[in-house]
Amino acid sequence: MKKIIIPTITKTGFIEKVEPVPNLILGTTVGLVKSINEDRSGCVLDGSSLRICVADGHWGEASAEIIVDRWIKKKLVFPTNRVEVLSEVIKIEEKLFKLFGKTNMNPDLEFTPEASFISIQIKKNTLKAISYGDTRLFVARKGKLKTQLATRETWLGAFSKLGLRNRISVREGLVFEEIQLQEADVVLIFTDGIDQCVYEKDTLSSQFLAKQTKTDAVKKIFDSIFDAVFAAGAEDNATLAVLKV
Repeated sequence: MKKIIIPTITKTGFIEKVEPVPNLILGTTVGLVKSINEDRSGCVLDGSSLRICVADGHWGEASAEIIVDRWIKKKLVFPTNRVEVLSEVIKIEEKLFKLFGKTNMNPDLEFTPEASFISIQIKKNTLKAISYGDTRLFVARKGKLKTQLATRETWLGAFSKLGLRNRISVREGLVFEEIQLQEADVVLIFTDGIDQCVYEKDTLSSQFLAKQTKTDAVKKIFDSIFDAVFAAGAEDNATLAVLKV
């Protein structure tokens, strides 16, 4: 499977979705209010492992594009420990800084693209997750939330490199976790436009989202969550990956 990155279409109210392999759906929407989709999502099947990345852009989509493209490169050797993860994320941060930042920045006037992200690799029912920022990952089992990856209110970019605007350093904010999956577990990876579909307000609870996974059909899980997002107003970009083990 070649790598896939979405969105390729930005249209108000439209949900773009792809099904790269059985039991996996990636989807994204600009929503009903905004005109630009700053989210990015992608995946690649590399031998016996599947990699997925979801990124939530801030002040533009450029950083989210760079982050997703980096994590789903076929030649990437996925990090296996925190030292390797830290090195890889710092490389991404350095690239973003060289492209968009400078040493003497005015944090009140200069706004450069940045993003939160989650990148995962699944191999032999072991999920390795790398996260920086407030993109979400849930593992649900039999309709109940089993695991929830920690989030931090920060974004990767020039400000995180310089420690401005309350951005958290990569060393402090990085999350790396290994999760053992069971057959029929459902993995949800999503931007805050899903659970905070009323902009910056908690709208869809983790219990509600987990409950949607009780059905056997990945398409029904995906559709029921996006139906709820749009029913609540879809005020933000929203991106969701649904994977059933």
